[in-house]
Amino acid sequence: MTLAPLDLFRWLMTINIMCRQGVFPLLLLLSTLYPSFVKPDCRPAEEGQETTLTCAVDTAVLACPGITLLLDWRVNKATPVIECNSNRCGGGYSLGYGFSATITNSGSTLTITNVSRTDPFNMETRWTCGLCGFTSREVTVCDKLGVYAKPENPSCIVRENTAVPDDIESVTVSCSTTKVYPRVKCSFERRTNGGASVTINKTPTYNHTELTGTPVYYRSECSVDIPVTELGEGTHSFRAFIYPDVTDGIDLVASTTAATTVTLTLPGASSYTCSPEMIQGYFNGKSARCICSLTSDGYPKGQVQWYRGSQTVPGVLDLTFDSSTPEQVYSCKGVSAIGEGSNTTLTANFAFFERDIVVLTSANDNNTFDLCDDNNRVPVVCAVPKDHVYPAPTFNFSQTNIPYNNSQERQNGSHYQSQIDLRPNVGGIHQVTCTVINTIISEAQRKEIFLTFREPPLLPPKITITGKIYQGVNALNRITLAAGYTGDMTCRVEGGYPKAHTTQLTCGSLTATGRENVATLTFQDGQLNKDMDETECRCRSQHVTGCYSNIETNLTLDITYAPVVTFTHDSASPHFNEGDTPTFICTVQGNPPPNLTITRKRTTKQLASVQGNLKATELTHTMEPLDCLDTDVYVCTGQNNQGMTTKESIVGVKCPQKLTSNISQPEAVEAVINETAELGLEIYGYPAPHLLTLMRTTDSTNLTGSARHLMEYSPGQAPFGVVNVTIFDVVEEDYTNYTITVDNGVGDALVYPFYLVEVNATATPEKQGGSGNDNVGTIVGVTVAVVVVLVITGILVVLVLRHRASKKSRLFQPANENKYVDIFPNPADGYEVPVTQSEGESMRPEGHTQVRINAYEEIDPRPANEYEMSDGPDQEGHRGLRVNHYEEINPRIVHEYEVPNALVQEKDMRPKGEPEINT
Repeated sequence: MTLAPLDLFRWLMTINIMCRQGVFPLLLLLSTLYPSFVKPDCRPAEEGQETTLTCAVDTAVLACPGITLLLDWRVNKATPVIECNSNRCGGGYSLGYGFSATITNSGSTLTITNVSRTDPFNMETRWTCGLCGFTSREVTVCDKLGVYAKPENPSCIVRENTAVPDDIESVTVSCSTTKVYPRVKCSFERRTNGGASVTINKTPTYNHTELTGTPVYYRSECSVDIPVTELGEGTHSFRAFIYPDVTDGIDLVASTTAATTVTLTLPGASSYTCSPEMIQGYFNGKSARCICSLTSDGYPKGQVQWYRGSQTVPGVLDLTFDSSTPEQVYSCKGVSAIGEGSNTTLTANFAFFERDIVVLTSANDNNTFDLCDDNNRVPVVCAVPKDHVYPAPTFNFSQTNIPYNNSQERQNGSHYQSQIDLRPNVGGIHQVTCTVINTIISEAQRKEIFLTFREPPLLPPKITITGKIYQGVNALNRITLAAGYTGDMTCRVEGGYPKAHTTQLTCGSLTATGRENVATLTFQDGQLNKDMDETECRCRSQHVTGCYSNIETNLTLDITYAPVVTFTHDSASPHFNEGDTPTFICTVQGNPPPNLTITRKRTTKQLASVQGNLKATELTHTMEPLDCLDTDVYVCTGQNNQGMTTKESIVGVKCPQKLTSNISQPEAVEAVINETAELGLEIYGYPAPHLLTLMRTTDSTNLTGSARHLMEYSPGQAPFGVVNVTIFDVVEEDYTNYTITVDNGVGDALVYPFYLVEVNATATPEKQGGSGNDNVGTIVGVTVAVVVVLVITGILVVLVLRHRASKKSRLFQPANENKYVDIFPNPADGYEVPVTQSEGESMRPEGHTQVRINAYEEIDPRPANEYEMSDGPDQEGHRGLRVNHYEEINPRIVHEYEVPNALVQEKDMRPKGEPEINT
């Protein structure tokens, strides 16, 4: 029965209660249970050192009624060494002898501070502990406490055992100690070449001598003998463990290493000498004698030995050629007690070559072959009988005196033979030579035969025309010729043996035949025409081998001509409304395939294009929703290297006539009495105007058709044009307002107002070239600088114009006085300065717009207003007019206005007829 500690404790407490009630004696119970949980602990103790003994018993459950003594320690004497109760431990030996003890619930521990084998008693004896003071109930802790003394001065030596000088049979390792107790035990180990330690499993021999005195000690020796056969090659070192013969004694000491090592070596490399000497591994003869020797004897000494396979051959090796085993293999080795040394192999061969034994044959008796496919190889075999040559010879082939290196050498029964598979590069008669060589004795024999190879041409026929060559059946074989070409087309078959025959060349219905390998076809005038386009020419030939007739060459004729173009759109009428989206359709035929483009004629803008890859090609383009300015001529162009063909299509987008520039004020036209006044009005619209009307607005007089009033429409490139108005012999009454009405039947008519302004003939500036239309004769009056003096309520206001010299730039040209007229006849309150057109601004017909500069009234008579020209370009690279306006009520308030891109000069800064103002 085994109980857990907690269950056991509870059970003992129950039994204790039962004992107190007289159920049964406690000691009897303890004597029954105690042996099952006592745990003796007894380790060897070193003499003169401290050790402990443990009595394992649960003292918490011991019931010693009326007795204070719980436990005592005893040796083999009646008197306890020490006694313990529940409070302390003590006794007669506790003082002066180094004994002490402790007691816990788990038992008691006895400490011996000085282990001894002398007075008061020898501790190498039996140790017990007693319970509750009853000596009759003792527990054995140690049946015999092992006491030891470690070996003193341990040492080891190595001795080599030799039977003869300079030889060795075994190694003896001996170890000793001058003092130890009890007698020693020894364990030996060895290491080879510094490797891992290996235990020597041999029983040591011991010699023990008892030293005089008390207590007893010993001088012990141990040794072991190791045969060299167990050691093997290498350097060997040895060590031993010398320990007292107690439990786990080997763990109490360190190893002792012998200073001497033993080195064993195998015999040196073996070698042999033969008579006669071998040449390239062969004996020139049929017998030989060979002697084996060692380069060094080894330790232990070795000797040489011949072997044939695993069989030994004693003494000197005498060799004789044996035709059944022409190659004999022997080995020479050095052998000693520790193993075999290196060996040398001898392969005994004998070389000879008898005369006139070479045989050279081909696959056919007549030695004639047709080479009709790539796998058709002609085998040629060269052979010699094995009985007449040794060793196996080498075979060299040559084909028409050119070495052939792809031979296949092998043994076939009674012959050595070599074979080549011939496939000559060209047909013809070829000489094949086989040279057989015994390289050992440098003897050679030669044999030759002649072979005829009939071979068809390797390549298809060649068609040659206009210096170009075409070959084989290939879709890329095309020749481009202009219609009407005259000349020769030749077909030639090259190569083969013998030549090809019956060569035929055909192109449609034209045929030419040659008896051998050439056929020529001559094209006469008119034979190559447009109808021959895509005609295929073929050339075929035959060969005596019969395996060339299916090889042919074709050539397709490609007759070239210029493109033929048609250009339409998807409407029956060339007139469209704004917002329409017509689709252009351009088709072309030509050879080579032409490229197609659709362009706009006026702007030369390319609308669509396609790279021609077919002889018949179509290109379509759908316009964006049309507006008036899309009126134009559209062109489809087809082009190849034979020429270019164009077709035009007119597109007119119906829209009312409009001015080409946005003019918000009536135009002022300057005129001189009795001279001619002219006005050119640039307009655009479709169709062209069919009604032009000139009205004098002051009296609503229609001047159209008047003798002095002429209106003409000069059409430009659609939809643009110019309405020219000419007034001959200007009179005073002509200086009034007019309107021009232009009507093309689409939408509202264009109504344009203008008026005549009188100028003196002497003040009229020299006319310069127009700014884009030579028909426009409008005189522009630019009033740039004016000094206006106004008297208002007694206050004088002075307008001062200060301007600086403006440098001319190649980017900007000065305004021309005769190009503009003031919008207002009386320029007292304002001045106009022409500037360049900015994107999005309205334009006059000449491409300019105007800026207005107003004079200001000043309360302070000081110079209040400044106008100055910028000398240089601004950050955007423009020259401009800078207008500084100062309000003098508070001089610090400054407002700036800048006009970019002004095209002005100093002379433009003053009004007409006014002198220049110096400021």
